[in-house]
Amino acid sequence: MQNKALLVGINKYPDPRNELRGCVNDILDMEYFISEKNKVYDKQNIKKLTDKAATKNNIVEQIKWLVNGAQAGDQLLFHYSGHGAQAPTLFNKLEQDGLDEIICPYDYNGSNETTLRDKEFAHLFAGIPKGVHFIWISDSCHAEDLSRDPQPLTPSDNRYRYFSKAGNEDMMLLKGNTSPLKKLFENLPPIIAPLNGALLSACESHELSADAYINNKFNGAFTYYLIKNLIEYGNSKPMNLIVQLVNRELQHNGYDQSPQTEGLLENANFFI
Repeated sequence: MQNKALLVGINKYPDPRNELRGCVNDILDMEYFISEKNKVYDKQNIKKLTDKAATKNNIVEQIKWLVNGAQAGDQLLFHYSGHGAQAPTLFNKLEQDGLDEIICPYDYNGSNETTLRDKEFAHLFAGIPKGVHFIWISDSCHAEDLSRDPQPLTPSDNRYRYFSKAGNEDMMLLKGNTSPLKKLFENLPPIIAPLNGALLSACESHELSADAYINNKFNGAFTYYLIKNLIEYGNSKPMNLIVQLVNRELQHNGYDQSPQTEGLLENANFFI
């Protein structure tokens, strides 16, 4: 067996107004949970991309490393903490709201070349063989459907993991037939099969994900309570029930987001 993890956390974006504070802590906490507290993943098989290293190209290349050579019995984990957004879709028949869910890499500038869409993820993960225990965590805004003005804040204030002006350049590009993304998908039909794994998303597709200050430290509220409940119940409850417990804690603590699970393995445990 070869268990591998790719952990991506982006606090620092080129525009300081988009900076977050808890994303790198999220993936460091997850690394500790999977490699030291539980010793399921060897550190040599965990790759981390943070801040300026987390460009679209780098994320795509490391996802290919993650899934390459995977065989039944392996465990794979992809955890993304950073900004998420929505952008005009190329597949209006599949998207009733006309939008794709996206993540925003470090170099995201609203263009197709720097956008990682749900449809691209579907193709990147489509080759994962059956029998591989694949988990995808997205602590970002508009995260549910991925499988398919700033002021100084005090620590007690929450930020949200979205770009408020995302998708403007996409809208202009998609008006013509020369869109680079149109060419990219010309020979790649959309994948609509269920995810061969489990997606644990921080919120529904219309919601925002909180970058919060909890117990004297910045974290994604979802990641914080996810790890907390995995520590307490991870050996006895499947992921869909764990996320229900996370949802209750978020609501109890005043966070207006509803974590979701989907995929063929959502009712499996976090570790084999």
